[in-house]
Amino acid sequence: MSRTTSTYDPDVDDADVDDADLDDGYADDLLDDDTDERERRRRPRRGRRPVRGTRKLLGTIAAIVLVIVAGVVAYATPLMSVRSISVSGESAVDPASIVAASRIALGTPLLQVDTRPAAERVAAIPRIKSVRVTRSYPSGIDIDVVERVAVAFVIRDGASHLLDVGGVDFASQKQLPPVPRITIGNPSSSDRATLAALKVVSELPDVLRRQVIEVGASSAADVRLTLRDRRTVVWGDADRTADKARTLMYLLPRDGTQFNVSSPEYPTFR
Repeated sequence: MSRTTSTYDPDVDDADVDDADLDDGYADDLLDDDTDERERRRRPRRGRRPVRGTRKLLGTIAAIVLVIVAGVVAYATPLMSVRSISVSGESAVDPASIVAASRIALGTPLLQVDTRPAAERVAAIPRIKSVRVTRSYPSGIDIDVVERVAVAFVIRDGASHLLDVGGVDFASQKQLPPVPRITIGNPSSSDRATLAALKVVSELPDVLRRQVIEVGASSAADVRLTLRDRRTVVWGDADRTADKARTLMYLLPRDGTQFNVSSPEYPTFR
């Protein structure tokens, strides 16, 4: 009959454990503790980040809402409306007519004023060469104009029509203006001879321009002047006006009746 016997040997353990094993286990426990501590430290920080992000998002939304509200208030309410319209640069044109031409009404919200069409309407006034319309916050409109300057005149329909340097006929009057008469048959802003003659007159020094009573040109290269004493000047083209003017001023005390300064280095007179 067989028998099973259990024997316990105190020198033999089920698991071999030595000092190194104990040391490793202790180190592992320490590492685990450090890891747990780091995890605990991280958790609060992770929890705070969404709070900061939410606050930042709410602040951004609030700022956007304020901007939108301010824009709506400025655009749609009388808080920033036109209370004054100032005009500068005018001389011959009545400021009231400039304001009327702009069609900008007092009380209009400033942001609703379309400055470009307003400027185009003012520029339609014949005497106005250029215009700039700007908003002056919080409640003003500034209209700055540049008027055309008469360089010469032409007789049409019994009246003196004023021409600027670009050949634009911008006004008429019954009396003779203090500028030279242009003797070209049908002067216009698209005619090269007209433009050359007007350019010469506009660039003459005052002391010489006051002596000129007529200007004509058969072509852009053949501008001629008539002085008050009826002496004539062959000017040539519209280039080198300053040089030609100096030469002419030097020649005028001479006894000639016709001067040619088309080549200012080699003038002639007779």
